[in-house]
Amino acid sequence: MEFKSLELTRRSTVIAGLGGLFSLGSSGVNAQGQTALTFWTVRLNTPELSEALKSILADFQKANPSIKITQEPVSGGLVYPKFIAAVRGQSMPDIAEAFSYHPLQFAAMDQMEPMDDIIALWKSNGTLDNIFSEFAYKKFFWKGQYWGVPYNLDIRPIYYRKDLLEAKGIKPPKNWTEFQAAAIATHNPSTGNFGAVFPAGDFHISQHFYMSFMFQAGGGILDKDGNLIFGTKAKDANVRALTFLTDLATKHKVTPPGIAAYNTDDAHTIFVQGRATFGFGTGAVISRIMKENPSLFDKVGILDVLEGPGGPANRLNAGFYNPMFVWKHSPAKEAAKIFIKWFIQSGRLEPLYRAAPGQHWPIFKSDIASPRVKGNRLLEEALNKVVPFTTDFAYPAYGRPEMGIIDGEKMFAAPVNEVVVGTKTPEKAVMDAHAKMARLFAT
Repeated sequence: MEFKSLELTRRSTVIAGLGGLFSLGSSGVNAQGQTALTFWTVRLNTPELSEALKSILADFQKANPSIKITQEPVSGGLVYPKFIAAVRGQSMPDIAEAFSYHPLQFAAMDQMEPMDDIIALWKSNGTLDNIFSEFAYKKFFWKGQYWGVPYNLDIRPIYYRKDLLEAKGIKPPKNWTEFQAAAIATHNPSTGNFGAVFPAGDFHISQHFYMSFMFQAGGGILDKDGNLIFGTKAKDANVRALTFLTDLATKHKVTPPGIAAYNTDDAHTIFVQGRATFGFGTGAVISRIMKENPSLFDKVGILDVLEGPGGPANRLNAGFYNPMFVWKHSPAKEAAKIFIKWFIQSGRLEPLYRAAPGQHWPIFKSDIASPRVKGNRLLEEALNKVVPFTTDFAYPAYGRPEMGIIDGEKMFAAPVNEVVVGTKTPEKAVMDAHAKMARLFAT
């Protein structure tokens, strides 16, 4: 099945024909005779992470004085417009770290440098065997080549208030039925506590939690061969997952009244303020509790990944093995790969993990259960209860460029928002989303 860029949504159609227009973004050499590399960062731009990254890049410069790295932060909310504008303006960076399926999306436009040589090196020196999940790198394999390499893991836990459950004599839920009952039993807006909080706005984060419930219901977006099944073979499971998630707001009414407009930080803030029994969040919630409300730390736990109608085999959680990649037309591709190989080494990124506990996770077995993790109860709970069950949107398939558009265009965030605001039923929302996805897979 070919990837048809001209069948993408309006914005993607605009950029699809620009692949042949690339010219070199720079000469590749600066006035000091160094090979010059531009490095776009998307996930490393908070003050704490920026400072940690600065020290890592300084170490690289000392070890590689002939290469000059210029790091440019890209705001998370502007990632897709920024990349689209860069394609159109022929001003791409030499290296980038970005969202999960970006390398495949741009490989389909013939704008990625293959990373097969790095994968081959990692295979020969044992690095591949040290990667926590083989899905981390296999997800970037498409048409016989690797188009990106993983460098970190981004998880999506459900946090809970231990004290509120204990007060009701409720054990931490293990499945959907127990979770729903616990959220209802502890919902008490008169005391300022909501049963659950999750982002339900038309934002990328909303679809992340929906995806987890899809997996747990036995559904998903693709089958193992990469075929779209969102509204066909997986329809019933996906409708059930969407119903379960949105019922918390529409039927059981155990969520804050404004969640239809909530993005990531909105849901995080409610939980970190101590105003919800269950909070759907990223790993960054751990850092926020430690900094903003440390008295809450001992009252919070992380749930085991829930078991849904799909049974124990489908106890999975959405998350992201995020990539680094190199542009095909960079004048300094070899230097870019030298940097990537240096950057993605066991132990190298520990300053990032210390700077923002829980927000980023290593991809290496040798790093993931570090003393830093074992010395922090919430990190250790995330490691044991969430990390081993985390997988990407395309699961059980690997590389599909279409997933970059499905993710970027928020094609399954819309159903969450539409059901919560009452404009569509879960079945209608799923089928409308499937129709949009199907255009990407048209032959």
